[in-house]
Amino acid sequence: MSYVEYSSNNSGGRWWLKDDDWRALEAAGWKVVWKTHETVYSDEGGYVYDDDGTPKLQPQTGPFGPDKDGRWLGALATSAFRSGLSLREAADEWERVTGKSATDAGCPCCGTPHNFTEYDDNGKYVSSGPESSYSASW
Repeated sequence: MSYVEYSSNNSGGRWWLKDDDWRALEAAGWKVVWKTHETVYSDEGGYVYDDDGTPKLQPQTGPFGPDKDGRWLGALATSAFRSGLSLREAADEWERVTGKSATDAGCPCCGTPHNFTEYDDNGKYVSSGPESSYSASW
Protein backbone atom coordinates (compact mmCIF):
# COMPACT_ATOMS: atom_id res chain seq x y z
CA MET A 1 0.00 0.00 0.00
CA SER A 2 1.31 3.46 -0.81
CA TYR A 3 1.97 5.98 1.94
CA VAL A 4 3.09 9.53 2.60
CA GLU A 5 5.73 10.53 5.12
CA TYR A 6 5.43 13.93 6.78
CA SER A 7 8.66 15.34 8.17
CA SER A 8 8.88 18.41 10.36
CA ASN A 9 11.88 20.73 10.31
CA ASN A 10 12.92 23.05 13.14
CA SER A 11 12.86 26.03 10.76
CA GLY A 12 13.75 29.39 12.22
CA GLY A 13 14.66 27.81 15.53
CA ARG A 14 11.21 26.48 16.41
CA TRP A 15 9.01 23.48 15.79
CA TRP A 16 5.96 24.51 13.80
CA LEU A 17 3.62 21.83 15.18
CA LYS A 18 2.45 21.82 18.78
CA ASP A 19 1.84 18.71 20.89
CA ASP A 20 -1.91 18.91 20.24
CA ASP A 21 -1.27 18.95 16.46
CA TRP A 22 0.56 15.63 16.70
CA ARG A 23 -2.21 14.15 18.84
CA ALA A 24 -4.83 15.36 16.32
CA LEU A 25 -2.88 13.78 13.45
CA GLU A 26 -2.75 10.48 15.31
CA ALA A 27 -6.51 10.65 15.99
CA ALA A 28 -7.09 11.28 12.26
CA GLY A 29 -5.27 8.08 11.27
CA TRP A 30 -1.66 9.23 10.93
CA LYS A 31 1.02 6.98 12.42
CA VAL A 32 3.00 9.48 14.50
CA VAL A 33 6.62 8.60 15.18
CA TRP A 34 6.78 9.72 18.80
CA LYS A 35 10.36 10.40 19.89
CA THR A 36 10.05 7.43 22.24
CA HIS A 37 9.92 5.24 19.10
CA GLU A 38 11.92 4.67 15.93
CA THR A 39 11.52 2.94 12.59
CA VAL A 40 12.57 -0.69 12.23
CA TYR A 41 15.16 -1.54 9.58
CA SER A 42 15.88 -4.87 7.88
CA ASP A 43 19.36 -6.40 7.83
CA GLU A 44 19.71 -4.94 4.31
CA GLY A 45 19.07 -1.42 5.64
CA GLY A 46 15.55 -0.88 4.28
CA TYR A 47 12.37 -0.30 6.24
CA VAL A 48 10.39 -3.20 7.68
CA TYR A 49 6.70 -2.52 6.90
CA ASP A 50 3.53 -2.94 8.96
CA ASP A 51 0.30 -4.39 7.56
CA ASP A 52 -0.90 -0.87 6.60
CA GLY A 53 2.13 -0.45 4.32
CA THR A 54 3.88 2.15 6.51
CA PRO A 55 7.25 1.64 8.18
CA LYS A 56 7.07 -0.41 11.37
CA LEU A 57 7.91 1.29 14.68
CA GLN A 58 9.54 0.02 17.85
CA PRO A 59 10.53 1.60 21.17
CA GLN A 60 13.62 3.81 20.82
CA THR A 61 16.86 1.86 21.19
CA GLY A 62 19.40 4.26 19.69
CA PRO A 63 21.87 6.45 21.57
CA PHE A 64 20.07 9.70 20.67
CA GLY A 65 16.74 9.00 22.31
CA PRO A 66 14.34 11.36 24.04
CA ASP A 67 14.76 13.01 27.40
CA LYS A 68 12.80 11.82 30.46
CA ASP A 69 9.70 13.67 29.21
CA GLY A 70 9.75 11.82 25.87
CA ARG A 71 11.02 14.86 23.96
CA TRP A 72 13.93 15.39 21.61
CA LEU A 73 15.08 19.01 21.31
CA GLY A 74 11.72 19.94 22.81
CA ALA A 75 9.57 17.97 20.34
CA LEU A 76 7.35 14.98 21.14
CA ALA A 77 7.47 13.98 17.45
CA THR A 78 9.03 15.17 14.20
CA SER A 79 7.49 12.81 11.63
CA ALA A 80 4.40 10.78 10.78
CA PHE A 81 3.13 8.37 8.12
CA ARG A 82 -0.26 8.23 6.38
CA SER A 83 -1.23 5.22 4.31
CA GLY A 84 -3.65 5.08 1.42
CA LEU A 85 -3.54 8.75 0.38
CA SER A 86 -1.69 10.53 -2.42
CA LEU A 87 0.78 13.29 -1.63
CA ARG A 88 -1.73 16.11 -2.12
CA GLU A 89 -4.54 14.23 -0.36
CA ALA A 90 -2.30 13.68 2.66
CA ALA A 91 -1.12 17.32 2.68
CA ASP A 92 -4.73 18.53 2.41
CA GLU A 93 -5.79 16.28 5.28
CA TRP A 94 -2.76 17.40 7.33
CA GLU A 95 -3.83 21.05 6.82
CA ARG A 96 -7.45 20.32 7.85
CA VAL A 97 -6.35 18.45 10.97
CA THR A 98 -3.62 20.83 12.16
CA GLY A 99 -5.03 24.13 10.90
CA LYS A 100 -1.54 24.92 9.56
CA SER A 101 -0.35 25.66 6.01
CA ALA A 102 1.76 22.98 4.32
CA THR A 103 3.33 25.68 2.15
CA ASP A 104 4.79 27.84 4.94
CA ALA A 105 8.18 28.85 3.57
CA GLY A 106 10.05 28.96 6.88
CA CYS A 107 13.38 30.75 7.01
CA PRO A 108 15.86 30.82 4.10
CA CYS A 109 18.75 29.38 6.11
CA CYS A 110 16.83 26.47 7.69
CA GLY A 111 14.45 25.55 4.89
CA THR A 112 10.79 24.68 4.86
CA PRO A 113 9.18 23.61 8.13
CA HIS A 114 7.02 20.92 6.47
CA ASN A 115 7.90 18.25 3.93
CA PHE A 116 5.76 15.48 2.47
CA THR A 117 7.13 12.48 0.55
CA GLU A 118 5.00 9.91 -1.25
CA TYR A 119 6.09 6.28 -1.65
CA ASP A 120 4.48 3.60 -3.83
CA ASP A 121 3.32 0.12 -2.84
CA ASN A 122 6.94 -1.11 -2.98
CA GLY A 123 8.30 1.69 -0.78
CA LYS A 124 9.86 3.51 -3.75
CA TYR A 125 9.94 7.31 -3.96
CA VAL A 126 7.13 8.87 -6.03
CA SER A 127 7.23 12.61 -5.30
CA SER A 128 7.72 15.19 -2.57
CA GLY A 129 7.00 18.79 -1.69
CA PRO A 130 6.31 21.54 -1.19
CA GLU A 131 9.12 23.41 -2.89
CA SER A 132 10.17 26.88 -1.82
CA SER A 133 12.36 29.62 -3.15
CA TYR A 134 13.69 32.75 -1.54
CA SER A 135 14.71 35.89 -3.33
CA ALA A 136 15.51 39.51 -2.78
CA SER A 137 15.21 42.30 -5.28
CA TRP A 138 15.14 46.09 -5.60
